[in-house]
Amino acid sequence: MVASSQAGAVERYEAIDLLEQRTVLATAVVRELQKFGGENIYGRPTAALNLLRGWVGKRYEAKVETHARDGLASMVVPDGYEDTMAELKAATDICEALAMAWTADTRRELEGDLAAIRSLVASYVW
Repeated sequence: MVASSQAGAVERYEAIDLLEQRTVLATAVVRELQKFGGENIYGRPTAALNLLRGWVGKRYEAKVETHARDGLASMVVPDGYEDTMAELKAATDICEALAMAWTADTRRELEGDLAAIRSLVASYVW
């Protein structure tokens, strides 16, 4: 959509496109974690999170370490897409929990992080 006779239509389309792309990437992380009940945090969950972080980095924080939450608060949410944003926020919480698990220094920290991931994955309703 290059132009539109309807004011704001192009911007709305672009905002929806970004929101949907990011939601697909974030929910891919969730789906990969769901396959193993949140127990396996490496392999495909890692690959999915790295894809999301790459997408975020290209749009928000290219010169620094990228986090799943970067730029989320500044995203435009068109009318009718509030549920998509809620889904994205819930998935992003899981993505951040996964990234936190990677930084665990002790077995106890890792077990706590895994418990948080399992809880978030179990309560994910989308």
